[in-house]
Amino acid sequence: MNDNIFNWETILNQSSKFQNAKPFPYGYIKNVLNEELYEKLVETFPKEDEKWHRVEDWSRTASKRYFSNEQKNAHVIKGKNDSLSKEWNTFYEYLFSDDYIKNISEYIGIKLSGFKHFAFINNHKGDFNMPHYHFENSQKGENSYKVTFLIYFSKGWSEGNGGTYVSENDDENSIIFEPQNLDNSMMGFLETPISWHGSRIITKEQIRHSIQMTFF
Repeated sequence: MNDNIFNWETILNQSSKFQNAKPFPYGYIKNVLNEELYEKLVETFPKEDEKWHRVEDWSRTASKRYFSNEQKNAHVIKGKNDSLSKEWNTFYEYLFSDDYIKNISEYIGIKLSGFKHFAFINNHKGDFNMPHYHFENSQKGENSYKVTFLIYFSKGWSEGNGGTYVSENDDENSIIFEPQNLDNSMMGFLETPISWHGSRIITKEQIRHSIQMTFF
């Protein structure tokens, strides 16, 4: 199954780069998913409807939905969703597997135990996410998690409105890295007290499609 989902050779070849990144471990990888599967996931990325909700406050804006229609938050619920494509169900199921956890643990250099959160995200013109970190929330008991990943499904994305960046502090002038190629690419970072990240305001009429996942 894994040969038909993630390009593990590509990912694991960059494990040293992730683990040794400064000022905290982070990494960006192109061509992260099997191309045939990726095309199907793009084609069947869920359309915005009543299952989506807007996240809006002083620090961020976005449209989100979860995998299960029954979910009230991003905590994962194992099982299929017949309203989503078979490709999305196959992908989601694999994130619970021992094979995924083993390989992604090798990539980040920390032994993980399981899958914690999942959300589909659409960012429209005007959406943004100010620099922040998750550390206090990511350490809370049964809700704790160690690493966050975003995978992008945005073909033909215009440079200048990138994906999730990492920064040295809460100022966009301190951005260390901001991905521009958002077509079958993945951004991830360990949850540390200095894992500052965000996304600049989208200024063009385009929608940035992505998923956000955390693991513990």
